[in-house]
Amino acid sequence: MSMNKADWGRLTKLPYWLARPASELDKLRKGAVRFWQRVSDMLAFPAKQLDPMTAELALVHLLAWERDIEQIPSETELMYRTRVKYALPFAKGAGSKAGWLDMFKKLGIPWITIDERISETDWDVVDLQLLDADIGQSQSLIDSICRQYGRTTRRYQYTTIAKMAVVAPPNCFDYHNEYCVAKLNTNLLPAKRFMTMDFESSYHVAKIKQK
Repeated sequence: MSMNKADWGRLTKLPYWLARPASELDKLRKGAVRFWQRVSDMLAFPAKQLDPMTAELALVHLLAWERDIEQIPSETELMYRTRVKYALPFAKGAGSKAGWLDMFKKLGIPWITIDERISETDWDVVDLQLLDADIGQSQSLIDSICRQYGRTTRRYQYTTIAKMAVVAPPNCFDYHNEYCVAKLNTNLLPAKRFMTMDFESSYHVAKIKQK
């Protein structure tokens, strides 16, 4: 068990006949716990500096320079640290659609669809379908990703997706309607100018199929 995740309360639990609160022995136990917690933090400090998510921001800038990452003026610190942390996986997966989907997911933009070789569109155009809110909030981030990880022989365009809640679930229903126009029967004309009319109509109400 690592010292950083140690259960100090369980490790320093005293027998019940010695565990009197506020006693001199209890004060000594609490002082020892605070001392070893500080030692644990000091030993873990160098390892934390290698992780961009926990390192000091000055060291994150050095890691970003080493991994060819530039901070975007409008991005949050968490987003910047995430880009630095996953710089190598992002670069490796930039050549595939799966890599782009994973990259956007890690950056907090899971709603994305990527289409290539679109009909009636130039073959080198890649269409990124994103939520309108994501484009509005992360426009500079998306532009930066396309510039850094986009393929050199491709152009990227954005298409907005509107997400709406479904009020009623879609159902399959059948509809059939038959209607016959009335016609005149002139067999009795012109006697007393009497005529008859034939009329036929049928109507079937829509029904829902349960699957």
